[in-house]
Amino acid sequence: MLNTDIPDLIYLGRSRLHRNRANLIQTLHTVAALTDLGIDTRLYLPPWHRPVTPQQRCDEMGITSKIDIRASQWLHRRWPLSLFPRLHKRMLNRAKAVYVRSPELSLGLASQGIRHHFEVHTLQPMIQRNQLSQVIELHRQGIIDQLLPISRSAAEALIEAGADPQRIHVSPSGVELEAFQRQPELDSRGLANPRIVYLGRISRDRGLDILTRLAQANLGQVLLVGDCDDPVPDHPALQHRPSVPHREVAKLYGESELVVLPYQADLSHADGISPMKLFEAMAAGRPIIASDIPPLREILQPGRNALLADPADPDAWVQQVAELRDNPQLAKRIALQAREDVAAYSWPNRAAGIARAIGLL
Repeated sequence: MLNTDIPDLIYLGRSRLHRNRANLIQTLHTVAALTDLGIDTRLYLPPWHRPVTPQQRCDEMGITSKIDIRASQWLHRRWPLSLFPRLHKRMLNRAKAVYVRSPELSLGLASQGIRHHFEVHTLQPMIQRNQLSQVIELHRQGIIDQLLPISRSAAEALIEAGADPQRIHVSPSGVELEAFQRQPELDSRGLANPRIVYLGRISRDRGLDILTRLAQANLGQVLLVGDCDDPVPDHPALQHRPSVPHREVAKLYGESELVVLPYQADLSHADGISPMKLFEAMAAGRPIIASDIPPLREILQPGRNALLADPADPDAWVQQVAELRDNPQLAKRIALQAREDVAAYSWPNRAAGIARAIGLL
């Protein structure tokens, strides 16, 4: 059974602690930052595989705060997600705020009449599962209080669907500034034969064809780091490494000259994406070439803090890499500007915005 003491904020997650996924990294950093603000926060997750412990996982992510993480079998995927709310309705109703980032958990809470806040990450899957209309209706009723999309593009889509604009707070992803900003500034001499890095899941809808085209153009060495959904072609300028612990990501950026984010328009969450790796590359002070899609244009301004390219035109990416290779001053300028701009996206800033939106700060 759960303890009877009631925290200020109960955060219900679906991430598995033993998996090195972006949603877990974002969740743990956000909960740690909320805790550092003095908000008594408790995170419930599904059971995880031993021997991984919460402390070990936090250490791997550079999280020094002690956060309250508890496993609940009732959040396991084998059970309906209304079960945890039904069994612990009294505790959830007594907390000052309940917070989720899963539409299924949001609907599970709503089925028990539990008021809560919902951080919105992906719209298209919700539309396909007929969840968005339910979420909007529950939001209008006040059972879902604040909606917290991670991009303005997603916020606009929610408002168009009927959400109350007065109860929407845009909350992009964040970055641990210190870990990434301690990387050395870009050495523009390396741009003559740049190391071009992409971190994340590797698939065609994340730009594998563009990454392959960059290798074929012989502009430099292309390094892909992450798990593969689609096979990586064999090419001498194209290297692949499996995913690494998050604490090693900053070093990978520090050892590169260029970062590419070639998300495709048909990616399921392209309409509301806010990738941590974008903010991490900015904090590391590396020139970024990213897909010219609305959510990324909210953060990146072409020629100022990044270059943007048509995600459907691989040759446009070749031209942008050549532009940075041949114009080191431009590469240095946009990298330094990105490093300056990213200060607004620290985890403490993100947590403070969330806490204000849900009435805890």
